[in-house]
Amino acid sequence: MNRLTMNTHNVPCWDARFFMIAGVFMLINTVMLWARFYLDHQLSILWPAIPAVIGLAAGVFGLFKLYTPAVNNAPFLAKSGVSFAFLAWFSLGSAVTWLFGMSLLYGAVPQPMPQWFTLLIAVFMVAVVLAFLCYAIAFLRSEAQRKIGYLLSLPVAMWALMLVVCSIKGMEAGLSLDYYTNAVISVAFLALGFSLRK
Repeated sequence: MNRLTMNTHNVPCWDARFFMIAGVFMLINTVMLWARFYLDHQLSILWPAIPAVIGLAAGVFGLFKLYTPAVNNAPFLAKSGVSFAFLAWFSLGSAVTWLFGMSLLYGAVPQPMPQWFTLLIAVFMVAVVLAFLCYAIAFLRSEAQRKIGYLLSLPVAMWALMLVVCSIKGMEAGLSLDYYTNAVISVAFLALGFSLRK
């Protein structure tokens, strides 16, 4: 019996492609962050930010595909997780739509960014962390699917580490961990994709 086979659901309903896409884009983000570092920050931060946003968005979409097995393990956690995932998608979609609209209408994004835009990004980041946390706990509660729970926990641990460093040493120090944490997150996403394909 396959290690990820469910009693009531087949593995093929778990679409691993979103996690594979997420892992690839987070890996691209990591490479571009290091390229920016070695180029003495001459490369715009937008270049590494774009693949990071795509990667996180794909990872959230992957959570939607894990809802059915997660809800069998822990209904409340799964429903909470999917609610946070929807919130993440809504906030990200709103932010991207505004950016795209401003670029089309005015050819540039207003500087500085409006406060509500910063709030949307903050909501997106918090919602993503909570969505992954809920799903990770849901899968950790099932012995047969605990590996998935551990892999979902890795991004949460990396984000938590950044948050702790931000609170102790400041925002700049916390964000500088992206060079390392995003590499771990990319590996976790790729491992999730490969595990769910088996």
